[in-house]
Amino acid sequence: MGDGRHGDGLVPAGLADRIRAYHSAGASWLRELPGLIANCVERWELTVLPAFEPGGDSSWTAPVRRRSGELAVLQITVPLPVRHDQVSALRAWSGRGAVQLFEHDPAIRATLMECCVPGTDAADLSAAEADGVALQVLPPLWSAALPSSGLEPLAEASAQRAQVVEGRADQFGDVVDPGPFREAAQLFRSLPGSAAQAVLLHGDFHRRNVLLSGRGWLAIDPSSMAGDPSFDVAMFLQHDMHQPTTPARADSLADRLGLERRRTRAWLFALTTQSASWHLSTGNRSMHDALSHTASTLL
Repeated sequence: MGDGRHGDGLVPAGLADRIRAYHSAGASWLRELPGLIANCVERWELTVLPAFEPGGDSSWTAPVRRRSGELAVLQITVPLPVRHDQVSALRAWSGRGAVQLFEHDPAIRATLMECCVPGTDAADLSAAEADGVALQVLPPLWSAALPSSGLEPLAEASAQRAQVVEGRADQFGDVVDPGPFREAAQLFRSLPGSAAQAVLLHGDFHRRNVLLSGRGWLAIDPSSMAGDPSFDVAMFLQHDMHQPTTPARADSLADRLGLERRRTRAWLFALTTQSASWHLSTGNRSMHDALSHTASTLL
């Protein structure tokens, strides 16, 4: 079957190309992947269906049918340094607000999970509908007990974001006002330690990581961390920052979730400013300006 591009089409060509491009060991892993899939099929008694396309950048993911006839999702991940422990989070949630975990093999980084049917994500919902989904999903995620190990503190991930934004302030200080970049970096460093509570965060809670299932809306693909719940709300809203109504939505969600408006706005400012700095680094000045303008209304 070679590298997965040929044969029975087990690995989509586009996914194989991205894995080769993004991972130094990607080509060798792709040669091993058919055998890893066969291992899971035999042990867990699965029938593999066509893989999801376009798929991600670091894993092969496909719907499968279990021996019972139930649909599930099989994910096998490229060997990477693990900073965000998806499995510990899914175990802690135990299906409350997130997909259920059925099986996991850490040796080959294979995970068998609940399949959401119809699997529609929240990307195309109206703002009001999307906020209703967030209100349904986030509370059960945050109410789970924190795993005793395996979680990166939000402070560590946030410090890395601060370094990125500070670097862009230095890089682009002669092109735009670097003040907002430096303010965002300061917030990334100060917000985690000043939070009144630490919960089990999804960590990458955006509209495409919430799917409709027979059990309602469920979160998938967590980048789980322990920290301030306002971070998840800001993550959910940051891609809507081109809309002038988003700051008011941040206030409403904070109120309805029992969070501080000020903290939620501060996280949203920091994340949006980081996103604006990224667009600037790619040459998209107009998107930087649009995001920066809305972000300036948050604080």
